[in-house]
Amino acid sequence: MRRYKKEQGGKMELGQILYTKSTKLVLDRELCKGCHLCRLACPRFAVRLNDAEDAKGKASAAVVDIDESICDFHGICSVVCPFNAIQITVDGKNEVPAVIRQAFPELIRDISVDSDKCEPGCRKCEEACPLDIVKVHEGEGGTSVDIKKEFCAGCRICWDACPAGAISVTKFIEGTASIDSGACPDGCRRCLDVCPVDALALDGKGNVEVKEMFCIYCGACQQVCPAPGALTVERAAIRHTPIKSGAWNKGLERMTSAEGLMRELAAERAGKKFDAIKNLIGGNNS
Repeated sequence: MRRYKKEQGGKMELGQILYTKSTKLVLDRELCKGCHLCRLACPRFAVRLNDAEDAKGKASAAVVDIDESICDFHGICSVVCPFNAIQITVDGKNEVPAVIRQAFPELIRDISVDSDKCEPGCRKCEEACPLDIVKVHEGEGGTSVDIKKEFCAGCRICWDACPAGAISVTKFIEGTASIDSGACPDGCRRCLDVCPVDALALDGKGNVEVKEMFCIYCGACQQVCPAPGALTVERAAIRHTPIKSGAWNKGLERMTSAEGLMRELAAERAGKKFDAIKNLIGGNNS
């Protein structure tokens, strides 16, 4: 077996070459926003975040690094990345071993567009998208909106900007975020500099505040905050495809909390009871 790591063209590439199989992990540094979900989810603790030098007087997002010597290439990091910045290929084919082996679920990115509602000439969703993944096309058949759903982090800014209600977006991470302005260093705007979805803004007093409607709870802001306790991000739940896996339970607990895991398990038990009662009633009526 041979392993390697290299940086080229704005991407970090890790590889594992066996006699009969070749696995590659590629992290696109342009897509990566320096959040820490990949680090939290990794069961091998192969992911770490390093501080980046400030650029042009503004903070830079943390830089993700992965230790190729302990990475197992199962792709859990690629599953939880809100920005789809990590890709796994096995023998040249895009696939995530952890998903294929039913050890980890997939995130549910619930985005839909009803182009029939779009107003001619309107491009507000395209102009508002902080990730530049929305494109509006005008043609003989009318207006169409193309959203690269696999890269959508669920901030809902396009939904808010649309005057016609043509876009529907459901967050796949639920949580809360808050800032204690009294604990912030004077004049500090580091969190504001790195927020990937413009979910932070200045209030009338010049303090940074959270726009909860748009926050995706990725934690990129926390990685650059110099004052412990000034900025709090708590994830309560993550929307995903059905799964029964100890690996997912452990990952969910690290990304949310023990309470978050308990809530999900309780919801699963309640769902099973409901199904059992429904089946019982259905059987009695037959």
